[in-house]
Amino acid sequence: MANINSYIISHQGRIGLFNPYNELDSLVFARFSYLPFHRIKMSDNETIGSACRKLGEVLNREDYVWPDDFDFVENLKNSRRFSNKRISDYVRKNSNSLEKQFSAITIHLSPFKMYLSFFGTDNILFGWKEDFNLAFMDHVPSQTEAKKYLETVSKKYGHKKIYLGGHSKGGNLSMYAAITASDTLQKRIMKIYNYDGPGLRKGTMALDKGSYKVTDKIISIIPQDSIVGRLFEHNEAVKVVKSNAKSLYQHDIYSWQISGKNFVESKTTKSSDLVDKTITGWLETASKEERKIYINALFEALGKAEVNGPLELKTKWPKIMTNALRTYVKLPKENRKAVMEAWKKLGASFLKARKGKNAE
Repeated sequence: MANINSYIISHQGRIGLFNPYNELDSLVFARFSYLPFHRIKMSDNETIGSACRKLGEVLNREDYVWPDDFDFVENLKNSRRFSNKRISDYVRKNSNSLEKQFSAITIHLSPFKMYLSFFGTDNILFGWKEDFNLAFMDHVPSQTEAKKYLETVSKKYGHKKIYLGGHSKGGNLSMYAAITASDTLQKRIMKIYNYDGPGLRKGTMALDKGSYKVTDKIISIIPQDSIVGRLFEHNEAVKVVKSNAKSLYQHDIYSWQISGKNFVESKTTKSSDLVDKTITGWLETASKEERKIYINALFEALGKAEVNGPLELKTKWPKIMTNALRTYVKLPKENRKAVMEAWKKLGASFLKARKGKNAE
């Protein structure tokens, strides 16, 4: 079955009146922000094709976080559909101390349209920590950066309509920036694409005070076993697509199945539903402080176990557990109590969710 790389190869024609951009084109643009542009010298007249050619000159397959990104770059080099699109306004702002990982780039689709692509996370641990911080923070640093980026770029190109998109946390940033934008700016937004990214947590400023005039412009696309893409609140349209991977590995967009110009649609699995209900229940019962202490302790243990991203959880589980126990013992008494309480509530939420599934 084909994936997004197959799509790039097989759909090389130029965009025309009867060949408009679709959800697959948007996935290409959303993934584009994941490429390591900080490894090359970007010019003022850069295009998708020229940037990919530069990346191809200095990087090998093993230099990419996902090996399939190498093929992605190679395919984009000579794609008539994508290679001539001008790109600009690349930014990269990472901070370990602030637990912030943010990158974005603008793709100019036409003289009157542009796509703001937001990077999600890679194998940098503090980037994943920022994702988890969404469980207890009203907004994380990268969300603030995303809002600023939208405001800055939209002002710079005031005549252009706007599309926003991203994968993983990048999808969340797209939604956050759009929902918290001014009414005037929201009118210029055409569509927001969230590819397996978290929603917004209940009680956050974005949900309480944000404008929902853009809700019908948002679409979230998740694989059938999604975990990340089902977190928090999703009031927008959600499409489930088929992946040929298992569990967390379905977060990889290269596992998403495509037929022609469309995703192969599917339904969420029982395991995905169970995890979703478990985490939702835990967020509703655990206090903000309990969540904060629990997550900080968890990532301290992950750091000591030298875990790079969630996909290594399975292979490094024994080492993680050893470091988690050591971290727990060294915590102050009140923090140990909070961690234990969080574990109890997580367990209770799981049992309640499983009981509910068995009753269906």
